[in-house]
Amino acid sequence: MKRFVLFLLICGLGLALAQPKYGGVLRAGMQTDPVGLDPHTSQATATRNMLENTYDTLVMLNENLEIVPDLAESWETSDDGLTWTFHLRQGVSFHNGDPLKASDVAFSLNRIKDPNVASPRAGDFEVISNIEAPDDSTVVLTLDKPFSPLLSKLAFSMNAIVSEAVAMANNNDLNDVVVGTGPFKFVEYIPQTRMVLEKNDAYWAKDADGNQLPYLDGITFTFYPEPTARTTAVQTGNVDWIEYVPAPDVDILRADSNVEVVGGLATNFRSIYINTSVAPLDNTLVREAMSYAIDEQAVVDVALFGTGGVAADGTTIPSTAFYGISSSPYIGRDVEKAKELMAEAGFAEGFEFDMYVTSTYDFLRTPAEIIQSNLADIGIKMNIVAEDWSVYLPKVIAGDFSATILGNSGLADPDDYLYDQFHTGGTGNFGGYSNAELDALLEQGRQVSDPNERKAIYTQAQELILKEAPMIFLFHSAQYEAHGKNVKGFKHYQNTGYLSFRETWLE
Repeated sequence: MKRFVLFLLICGLGLALAQPKYGGVLRAGMQTDPVGLDPHTSQATATRNMLENTYDTLVMLNENLEIVPDLAESWETSDDGLTWTFHLRQGVSFHNGDPLKASDVAFSLNRIKDPNVASPRAGDFEVISNIEAPDDSTVVLTLDKPFSPLLSKLAFSMNAIVSEAVAMANNNDLNDVVVGTGPFKFVEYIPQTRMVLEKNDAYWAKDADGNQLPYLDGITFTFYPEPTARTTAVQTGNVDWIEYVPAPDVDILRADSNVEVVGGLATNFRSIYINTSVAPLDNTLVREAMSYAIDEQAVVDVALFGTGGVAADGTTIPSTAFYGISSSPYIGRDVEKAKELMAEAGFAEGFEFDMYVTSTYDFLRTPAEIIQSNLADIGIKMNIVAEDWSVYLPKVIAGDFSATILGNSGLADPDDYLYDQFHTGGTGNFGGYSNAELDALLEQGRQVSDPNERKAIYTQAQELILKEAPMIFLFHSAQYEAHGKNVKGFKHYQNTGYLSFRETWLE
């Protein structure tokens, strides 16, 4: 009996010790600087990672990629799917003290749609024909046609709700001012040094036990472009937490008793984006040949130290409900087939081109050498040209490349994987690919609500993409974060977001 009582006392003590504590500033080691501070115009994951806890969205994704309430505590849709009504929380205010109103939500969504703002996600809401705020707590969206991915688009953390008054006071430019409703307030950003956030004492959210969030007093993001520097920083205690654990260091940090590694396969894809207007890459046979020649498994095993999964089948990952491709002709390496296609295309002797990569992210840079070696076997000379992310990304977005290694993350709906990347004029279609048959399929997938019907449509779309090879699919990367044992409550999100900072605390 005494042992049982002692056991209960120990368990009770353990539960007491596990309770979240308030206070402390989380020191976070980041890969690189943000590229712009305006959530509606930036396309950089780095910007998302640092600003998504300063802003809120209408709805949000949890760690299981489920749509849950955020600024909208409830919503309903009409039977025909054309009218969506969102009911806002009461008592929410912006960091400057102004109350959140439905008119701010309407302004934010219209701002994303506004051609003058030039948001890369304007297409997310092009189907919305009208946005009304009949009162301060109600927002009504009217759609031209049904749009299945609507909630997923609204949940993307860069489609943030901003203050209309703040935007107007700054000539509708939010690159120098960050005023949201999120758990942390923006304090300062010093390029190539740090970004500082502090606790929003008036944040509206509470934890499951009714305790006010966030627990942290603030977050200081420090930039460590050199991958091994982040590893060293978390091991030595110079930071509490790091993102993008370098692939070769995952096992090293797992073996460190003072560090915890979290993460795994994420909802992303990494591919060779091909500019289909640049000869000879405009030739489908050449792109097919390259696809056959590249050993995707070697990229995962060597360049990524096994921390990822081959994406030879397409952009969507096997763990998603809409993964429909059972096999791809490019799985495994077929050099002879690649040579035959090169000869058929009129390039039996090969050709030369530049592979443009970023020097900032190792998982986007290191595969290039393996690809270079693979393509040399079929007579293609690939020159590797590398630049910093802040220089690289604007050039890629402008289509100023022949081929590049890039991808996308933060994905939840199959439309996120396919529409922007492959639809004619898509904001992520940096290579200018266009196919009317594929456009029709992707448009159809947006209007169908039945999951099985959507899966069939997206399977057909992916098969067509494989046939045309406007991208060469490489891998789905595993993403890991690492932190000291003093960091508690942090959860890895499959979409690679850091919304978990809202409930992270320091012991």
